[in-house]
Amino acid sequence: MSKPDIFAKSSENELLAFYGALFAIAAADGAIDIDEMNLLFKTIGLDKFSETAKSQIQSYTTSPPSLENCLQAISRSENTLRLGVMYFLISIARANNELHPAETRAIESAKTILAVPDSQIQAMQEFAQDLSAVRAANPNKNQAAKSVNSAVAKLKKAGIPLELIDPKGTTTNLGDAPIEYSDRSFWEKLKKFAVSAGKEVVEKALTLYYTAQNPNVPAWAKTVVVGALTYFISPVDAVPDILVGVGFTDDLGVLLAAIAAVSIYINAETKQQAKQKMSEWFGQ
Repeated sequence: MSKPDIFAKSSENELLAFYGALFAIAAADGAIDIDEMNLLFKTIGLDKFSETAKSQIQSYTTSPPSLENCLQAISRSENTLRLGVMYFLISIARANNELHPAETRAIESAKTILAVPDSQIQAMQEFAQDLSAVRAANPNKNQAAKSVNSAVAKLKKAGIPLELIDPKGTTTNLGDAPIEYSDRSFWEKLKKFAVSAGKEVVEKALTLYYTAQNPNVPAWAKTVVVGALTYFISPVDAVPDILVGVGFTDDLGVLLAAIAAVSIYINAETKQQAKQKMSEWFGQ
């Protein structure tokens, strides 16, 4: 019988601290870029949280919590969860293939608070570098699988159970190619799945789309929107296996988080545009 992974085993408060820490490290350099945002979205699953917890996680997109406070909250948790937090902190910090000095300091602080040995920190950092090298080489599927398996073996040798830390395969899922966002791909998916996705998902997606069309919306907010919509348009075979069959639950969580992040730029005109399109598709 397989052991429960950190997401199934941890309490809601522990997972709130876990996700809070991820937003904090992503924002450590002053802004959450699109690569970090995409990895955050793929890591977070809101469907099993209470409504209060969902709101709290969504608030992290605009006001990331204190990294130290989040880490202190799980400093006495089981070793597997602490390793998981450390692993994702390093993965998100390296999502854009470079470390900002503030991210380096944050990782050092996390290492101390979570009591993770230097040997395991080094193994995680080397693993992240190995995956970046595989992505850059763009090998065929067999070569990529062989390289990833080799990297995972080294990680496990260091005492890091990746299958319990990243059960979705979020960090190891290389996909065939990066998902590129375009207005055309957005409309194609929305028209195809509007009915099955449901009114709430469609409304949120349209609201974000029209927000990004507003020339007065700053670049950082458009980056957040594009990150969410890129996740939304991702084909089934480009997301971790654990998400297949889940439906649009995760899509909704991603869209809600993005809306919370850019809510100040969602004006009456944007809402009216989304409402008009909803009327065309679903009626009054």
